[in-house]
Amino acid sequence: MSTSSNSNPCRKDKIHILGLGNLGRLYAHALATIPSSPPITLLLHRHSLSIEWISSGKKISLATPTGIATSSNYSVEVLSSDSTTQEPIYNLIIATKAISTVEALEKVKHRLGAESTILFTQNGMGTTEEVTSELFPNPTTRPTYLSAITSHGVYSVSPFYSVFAGQANISLGLSPGQDFKRINFAQSEYLSSLVTSSSMLNATSVDTRELLMRQLEKLVVNAVINPLTVLFNCKNGILFSDWEWGIDARSIADYLVSEAEEVILSLPEFQDASESERKQFSVKALLKRVEDVAQKTAENTSSMLQDVQAGRKTEVRYINGYFDTRAKALFAKSTTCHRTMCRIVEDIALAAAKGKKRRSVESCLELYEDEKLKDRDMRDNNNTDAMI
Repeated sequence: MSTSSNSNPCRKDKIHILGLGNLGRLYAHALATIPSSPPITLLLHRHSLSIEWISSGKKISLATPTGIATSSNYSVEVLSSDSTTQEPIYNLIIATKAISTVEALEKVKHRLGAESTILFTQNGMGTTEEVTSELFPNPTTRPTYLSAITSHGVYSVSPFYSVFAGQANISLGLSPGQDFKRINFAQSEYLSSLVTSSSMLNATSVDTRELLMRQLEKLVVNAVINPLTVLFNCKNGILFSDWEWGIDARSIADYLVSEAEEVILSLPEFQDASESERKQFSVKALLKRVEDVAQKTAENTSSMLQDVQAGRKTEVRYINGYFDTRAKALFAKSTTCHRTMCRIVEDIALAAAKGKKRRSVESCLELYEDEKLKDRDMRDNNNTDAMI
């Protein structure tokens, strides 16, 4: 099903948005309300969303500090397995959760090609590599990738209605790891310039190297704050304060950051890092950054805890799991703390999804200490074997 007021459905200035959770709504509303806004099509990945769209008054609502803002100048298309639509997609903003990105893109893969640009807005890292491997292995037909790091605070009230709780900023640029000789710079620049033109989004375009540095820094912050807020079931600002679990939270944070630093400084793409970049990713600097973000977002509920509370799967495998995956590739060993945080978060999320009682904090901490002890024993055994 598709509704549109555009006379030319294949025009290259049209924006398609797939994934209409909080970030998708924010990007859609922001672009729909800039001067001379482009034609925008909302891609609905299930039929029930079309019913919710009608119930919402066919508009996106965003509560801001100055009131409720709405926008309705959209075309809507419902994606279905029997769809015969072949309309090319030249500018796609994919705002699904990282865990759902490949599955969502599979539905429009045939409409994307070398002339297309995809803007990825997901938390975590590893999504673009997964999309390339599973959907676009052929470099001659692969779209150009942009990635965005979004720091805004947004939470959902109901379908197509979100609260813009705190304006921060967005950094975007060409995603790392691409063959820049094949990139469609004109089309990617068009999409990038639209996003940076929105005062609501407050976006800045950065080069690929700077984007990577910011991605890694945010990944560390998310890999500490997100799983710890799930473990302790608290808002961001509580974590490092003087409270019942404060000492435990700081201890785990130290361990998470130490493992992250070891992985980041060993990455192939980090081997030509400058001295200032290396200092940026020291344990001391990273811990300060984590605590600064926790304080600035003190009243926020992390996206991972929001997912758990809503009974959804989390993105922990693209956050803490990313460090564990890279460690296995680099050192042929796992990261004890990040691996354990994945296990704890997924266990708590599964219990929430089934409506069961969650694992206690004490039980989670026991598991964490047991895994640390096993890792220490394994290292001691390896060292003993090496001496024999």
